[in-house]
Amino acid sequence: MLHTFFLYRHFVPLEEVSWPNQSGNPHQADWNTKGIAGTMEIYLLAALDVCGVNIIQQRLSAPTRLISTTHLQLIPRSKESRRSWVSWISCNLAFCLSSKAKSTLSLALDLPGLRDDPAPKLALILRIQAELDCTLDQITYLVATLSPDRQPMSNRTDDNHLKEFKSYRLCRLRTNFEGILSEQICEIFETADNIIKQMELSSAPSNSSCSDIASLKKSLDLAVCGTSDTIQSIADCFQASELAIAQDSWRDTRLEIEEQHRSILKKLDRSTRLKRKSDHFVAQSVIQLARLSLPIFKLSKIFFAKFSERGLTRERFPIHTAISSDQINIIAESVDSVAERLHEIETFLDCANRRNGRSDQVITAAAILKGKFESPLFLVLLHFIPLIPDTEGLHRQKHYQDWCVTWNIHMALAIHNFILAAKSYTNARP
Repeated sequence: MLHTFFLYRHFVPLEEVSWPNQSGNPHQADWNTKGIAGTMEIYLLAALDVCGVNIIQQRLSAPTRLISTTHLQLIPRSKESRRSWVSWISCNLAFCLSSKAKSTLSLALDLPGLRDDPAPKLALILRIQAELDCTLDQITYLVATLSPDRQPMSNRTDDNHLKEFKSYRLCRLRTNFEGILSEQICEIFETADNIIKQMELSSAPSNSSCSDIASLKKSLDLAVCGTSDTIQSIADCFQASELAIAQDSWRDTRLEIEEQHRSILKKLDRSTRLKRKSDHFVAQSVIQLARLSLPIFKLSKIFFAKFSERGLTRERFPIHTAISSDQINIIAESVDSVAERLHEIETFLDCANRRNGRSDQVITAAAILKGKFESPLFLVLLHFIPLIPDTEGLHRQKHYQDWCVTWNIHMALAIHNFILAAKSYTNARP
């Protein structure tokens, strides 16, 4: 069963809230509410059933919900109607979730104002919580409507005709919303809750082991930044090109490849201070292999940089092409496959430096690496580069076509030279 966590709170009508006595010490103020024990207590509603629809239907039956269950059940499934709901989700993500989360942050961080006059600020936080709760419910139901499969396949080979509603895009939507955003929203309010408790505005004891409000504020800031990034990723599920959403997950792995390259450079440079002197490459045969590996690492970095947000992805591609979800997935996962092979090369160099490396393993890794670039390179040449408009005589298509050919020649040569040297390597060589 697919499990997702949603922020949920017991809300009490504001007129029933008993606010602290402002004549007293604001640092000792106690914020009491009727109907709940303590203030702003959080609990998580877990376990979406089959599609998450039944639970959300129950919650949408409350009179405060903006969209009735009946209306949602009558949502037509045509592409045009789905586009309308996509537009609604994008609007609410951008303007409601993001702005409300940031408003909550600014309120929670306004410590002087919160201490001096807590009642209106705490009341506003309650309203923001209620609005977010309602919006999340509505978006959750619509996401389940757009993507009714519990575990949508991200690698379908037969959905070329589905345009912007291919399974890869919908799977990414559900993953970002159900698997990431809901928990991030919970984290924001849990941290804000602890800040209020640490300021002794609540009779409930803090669940946080951290008594440093500054540290909690920093955690809240990070949580809001992470939430904003996730909201942007969800919006991109509807607005970005298929190449853009494929390379959205490249960022961390590209940094990993960068670090691998930097590590080999440091071990080749005798003037670099390492934790252990023995980490420097010593044997000439290992030094030769390490130097021959550098073009492979550098060309790998260049490849993903060229197709990333600062390169090909900046071009004005349509939202959908003739590519299938399976092919989008090949492009998306290519960076991880490449990083894995590069890690094997780096590991071999470290082992060879200690006279226990096996050249047959690194030869296999290098040969596999060559193949890992072929599929994404072909798919980009086939589905994306032909769609680049040649405006103002810039001949952008030809530029990228020529670049791909040149890059491929250089990478093939770099791998060939490395494999030749690896074949002649033995542990006995100095």
